[in-house]
Amino acid sequence: MRISLAQFTPKLKFKDYNLSRILDYLKEAGKQGADLVLFPEMSLTGYLLEEETETFAETLDSGFLQTIQKECRQLNVAAVISFPEKYNEASYICALCIDSRGNILERYHKSHLFDSEKKYFAKGSTYPVFTISGIRIGMMICYDLEFPEVSRLLRLKGADLILVSTANMKPYESYQDVFLKSRAMENEIPMVICNRLGTEGELEFFGESKAVDGTGKVLFHAGIKEGLFPVDVPVQAPQDEKLNYINNIHPDIFRQLIDAGNHY
Repeated sequence: MRISLAQFTPKLKFKDYNLSRILDYLKEAGKQGADLVLFPEMSLTGYLLEEETETFAETLDSGFLQTIQKECRQLNVAAVISFPEKYNEASYICALCIDSRGNILERYHKSHLFDSEKKYFAKGSTYPVFTISGIRIGMMICYDLEFPEVSRLLRLKGADLILVSTANMKPYESYQDVFLKSRAMENEIPMVICNRLGTEGELEFFGESKAVDGTGKVLFHAGIKEGLFPVDVPVQAPQDEKLNYINNIHPDIFRQLIDAGNHY
């Protein structure tokens, strides 16, 4: 599967500007022959919305999203877009997959909220896995990467590939690198992460978007350069029969995790 990573600097609270950048990257991805474009976390609005979160939150019938859907359909390119979503009278950090026909295929709400995000967003609690071109895909958002349970659950639900939208800031460069490789290796599937650039308030976002295969081997590393980067990701590749982590994990450990969590 060819995935293009749109590593760029969204402008905080300038949705028209960010939409224009998103549409430009979709057009470029079409020329690159991409199957899907992965965008950073909150790329439609910027990250530090704080008290204005509800004002900038979108519903799935918003004109901004309909414009992106139309572009995906015209270009025959799928996309994973991230934005604050207003849903059931709460705000969530959302990753939305739009397929190459312009249809909303699946949404994911960030389930592990970082630092002050807890003040403005609700936690998601579902972990969908969906299919594009025969490939089973799961989504995560930023801080979710640091919890092995999320990627493990997606893998157990049949994911062949996990896509991660992030707005990750300094000084957590090594965390992103180590956890991305670890999640790929322990689940024996590729992981692709798209992080943003730029600054908002005291936060400096460091980019370093990357794709790794199921052995943790780096397939592509964007560094701190802005742009759209295509990478061919090998999915459903042969796995090491000696490792076979998913089938070798002791099933009783899941019950004990639940029991331990209930007493924590």
